[in-house]
Amino acid sequence: MTTGEIQFETPENIRVTYRATGPGTRFVAWFVDYLLLVFCLALLVIPALIIFIVAVDAVMTDLTREGEFGEEHPALFALGIFWLVMSFGSFFYFGISELFFRGQTLGKRLMGIRVVKSDGFALDSQCILIRTLFRVVDHLPPLWLVPVFSARSQRLGDLVAGTVVVTDEKADFGGISELAERKYADCRYHFDVTALSKARRQDIEAVEQVLRRFGSLNRNDRDSLVERLVTALAARMMVDAPPPADRGQFLEDFLSAEYRRQYRKLG
Repeated sequence: MTTGEIQFETPENIRVTYRATGPGTRFVAWFVDYLLLVFCLALLVIPALIIFIVAVDAVMTDLTREGEFGEEHPALFALGIFWLVMSFGSFFYFGISELFFRGQTLGKRLMGIRVVKSDGFALDSQCILIRTLFRVVDHLPPLWLVPVFSARSQRLGDLVAGTVVVTDEKADFGGISELAERKYADCRYHFDVTALSKARRQDIEAVEQVLRRFGSLNRNDRDSLVERLVTALAARMMVDAPPPADRGQFLEDFLSAEYRRQYRKLG
């Protein structure tokens, strides 16, 4: 295992490998997310702040004349309110995105990266809460250098929460986009929502890894991996296991169905 790689094994002995993302890629993803956040909040908040400034300016002018206040300008109050809304907005944006989008925000998705637990498994709500709360601390200038010196480019929030940002590599077996776009009628094996909901996140990640490495494995290793994975997956979903010749097709159709389900759920 090379530096920056993370490996873990599923209960079916399928080894899954991730590559840790460098600080440069993380910064670009963060910058994209904050541009989006500022833009959306500006559309919602700026009109309200303009009304606030005009109203408060009139009130404070009257109070200043009466000697109750100094010459403070309401724009300072408006700026403070904006940054307060920005801070709360960032908490909700990053936390909710990583919870419902499998460890991704829009910026991370555009850069092809995602957050996972340090053992390689998908995030849970506790990890997301911790790393989101630590964004306040991580924004302090001295701590900006933590990802630079971390072996896996982890910020302080990642170290405390036990998470790491990894490259979300795409599968070579038919292409991830082709699987996502494959229509129901083009699949030989079909899975309803009930069956798909029984599959765990590590099952999906294991299928992605096997299909990604499909062409690089020798035939014996490949057949052994696919047999264990298909047998366990079919049993968990309570569906009939396919014949040996169709196991690859079974995994493709399963991943295609799961992607269609995710995209419908995520809109």
